[in-house]
Amino acid sequence: MTEKEFFDYFIEEYVNKTGGDLPAGELGYYLEYFLDNYPPEKLGLKLTKKIAARIIHEFMVNVFKIEDSEWKESAKLKDIYDCRVCSNAIAQVYDRGIIEASSDMVFGLNDHLTKDQAQEITARALALLG
Repeated sequence: MTEKEFFDYFIEEYVNKTGGDLPAGELGYYLEYFLDNYPPEKLGLKLTKKIAARIIHEFMVNVFKIEDSEWKESAKLKDIYDCRVCSNAIAQVYDRGIIEASSDMVFGLNDHLTKDQAQEITARALALLG
């Protein structure tokens, strides 16, 4: 699954679950980038765990209106700071059980996600909505 396919799938599942459209003007810069300005040369990029974490976290903050929580078990991940821009997003989705570590206390930031994994992650994230 590519980054863009995941983003589009996540939106589709959000709309199916909520019965409503995305709130206009409330997506934030990062999600707007995927929605409106995604460059054609990036269309084939495979979805990594760190990108999935960032997309989901941006939805949590901007669309779901869920505040960040204090880091718990995520602070023990050996690779949590390998992507400083991603670290909080990874912590938020890891501590909530949305995306699991790849191995013993290693998140696996650059591991690619399969379509099945992306669908499971989407279902876990949307479960936050109740």
